[in-house]
Amino acid sequence: MIWKMKTSNYRHIFLIIIISIFVFPTLQQLGFANHGKEIILKLSDAQFFLPVGKTVEQVKLTTTYSVSDPSVVGKQISGTMKIYSLNGTLIKTTSIPNGFKVDKNDFQQFVTSIPNSTVQSITTVVLFTDLNKTAPFSNSINTRLTLNKTGL
Repeated sequence: MIWKMKTSNYRHIFLIIIISIFVFPTLQQLGFANHGKEIILKLSDAQFFLPVGKTVEQVKLTTTYSVSDPSVVGKQISGTMKIYSLNGTLIKTTSIPNGFKVDKNDFQQFVTSIPNSTVQSITTVVLFTDLNKTAPFSNSINTRLTLNKTGL
């Protein structure tokens, strides 16, 4: 009888450990995370052009942001810019290599080149993420751009 009582206690302890490992972190994340709303991201400027004398097209996006969750200020995060053709094909993904430190309000610029092709219009999607680029910290900005062949 004592053996059954000890085994039953170990089962309860094991169950508590399993719940602590798998359930509590998920509940904590659901309860305390803003799920991509920690930073409010806005488009400031967007350009898609063929620089004079170059054989690549260039995409430049400048974003401004403000922090809605003060716990994010001072953290190191990243950002990605995905470039799609109008039919939805992913052309290129660019990210901020080592991330950046979040201020309360600031700007971030994304710049990349794509091979000169027949693509005349693209769609860009910009998003701030954690350093692993798995969890969103901001809203995404979708922008449709048409190639300006005059250059800058």
